Amino acid sequence: MTFSNCLASTALAGMAALTLNSGVLAQNNPADFSDQLRDRYTVGTVIERHTLAERMAAHNVPGMAIAILEDGEVVYAAGFGTARAGSDLPITADSVFSAGSVSKIATAAMVLALQAEGRIDIDQPVSTYLTRWALADQPEYDEDQVTLRTILSHTAGFNLHGFPDFQPGQPMPSRIETLNGTGPARQGALTLLAAPGSGYRYSGGGYTLAEQVIADRLETGFEEAAQSVLFEPLGMHRTTFANPLPEGHGDIAYAHGRDGAPAALPRGYEAMAELAASGMWTSANDLGALVVALIESYRSPDGFLPQDLATDMMTKVSPSEHGLGPRLSGAGAGLFFHHGGANNSYQTWIEGHLATGDGLVVLTNGSRGSALYTEIRNAVADTMDWEINTPVYLPALNLPAAQLQSYTGTYAVDADFPRDQREQVINGFFDQGLIVSMQEGELVLAREGSDQTIELIATAPNRFLITAFNLRDGIAEVEFHRDAFGQSGAMTLHMPNARSRYERQ
Repeated sequence: MTFSNCLASTALAGMAALTLNSGVLAQNNPADFSDQLRDRYTVGTVIERHTLAERMAAHNVPGMAIAILEDGEVVYAAGFGTARAGSDLPITADSVFSAGSVSKIATAAMVLALQAEGRIDIDQPVSTYLTRWALADQPEYDEDQVTLRTILSHTAGFNLHGFPDFQPGQPMPSRIETLNGTGPARQGALTLLAAPGSGYRYSGGGYTLAEQVIADRLETGFEEAAQSVLFEPLGMHRTTFANPLPEGHGDIAYAHGRDGAPAALPRGYEAMAELAASGMWTSANDLGALVVALIESYRSPDGFLPQDLATDMMTKVSPSEHGLGPRLSGAGAGLFFHHGGANNSYQTWIEGHLATGDGLVVLTNGSRGSALYTEIRNAVADTMDWEINTPVYLPALNLPAAQLQSYTGTYAVDADFPRDQREQVINGFFDQGLIVSMQEGELVLAREGSDQTIELIATAPNRFLITAFNLRDGIAEVEFHRDAFGQSGAMTLHMPNARSRYERQ
């Protein structure tokens, strides 16, 4: 089986005519993004552009909402398409979507707001604040090294990357049951898999523990805490952590599967028991307000968060790709924070450019929305003249078969390569043996023990693009280190802000 970066072309059956439902134009006319969608990669020199309506149909996404920021302000907010496939319910900039893991950014902002008030210290052991739950004793690790700083940066060493959504009618676990992996919980207990601070391991379970810390420290429900600490001060009046979302909330973007058909029936949307990690419901206008607040806090001493805390939030915690919550990329004028969200039927994206004050929010109500928001991001960057995700032109390189053959073999991670340079290329696929081989005259990459291959496209005689990874930011490449004897002894995997080195076995 070969991974493909080809975009689906199946039209969304019964999709209502795409309309712009709301929006305010700015000087740069950000609305122009809607006919500028493109892929990251271009063969030749001509960029193929698409309309938003075309790509929503191709990706089976009935509705989406967007907010575009410029110089620290939301200059454009709009909804497109329908709240439910086959209906005429419009999406607006105030329609609420499941935010998925973008919820973690709101949780991180809450934690830092409480730090600013002196109610929490992110460098104290979380056990200082827990009154209703405790980590199981693991003699090989020091639980007192688990702090909110390690949790927010995904360096605490926890398991539980993410959680399944709950369908209508399914019983939902309490927070304690989720942490213990008991009752209706659909995963195991939260536990340490590595020493706190020793590595990067993304963990929604860690954020559920942060949720427990906030609830215990404030002696209130997490949802109520979010309203008072974050949503009300920022004017996020459409945003809530209520799960299941009450149908009376109104103007809801309903759930859709990969085929574009309504999902999670009869209610029409899933519920998330893990609030801090993935349970926020929000709108483009509200999420835009959060991104604005974080940018302003970083750029000004008069922001929602004290400037020193905002700077701390936007500083990577080695060896993670995260600061205190958001992922971070770039430097100088190109420094920005970002995070994606993916629940069963919703895909979400936010980014904030810390030097320029620009930013973007995209919310979609389809399972394939991540492919759509990637193309939207490219279009907005082009329309707003952002220096990010410029088109990658693929040259037609005809490399000799003997040279390609010299790169083949099995490669394993160089154990001596610094972990603080690896960031997001730690664990999983990236820590397994990788096999480079020839297939129909082309070079391909596979995980050891798997028959799934990834196409490698030459951008230089010893450097190859991995389009299958479909990164939201930047590109992924492998570079082969060919020696004086014409053989590759090692290869380096390059991703934005991260590298990993592999030695040929």
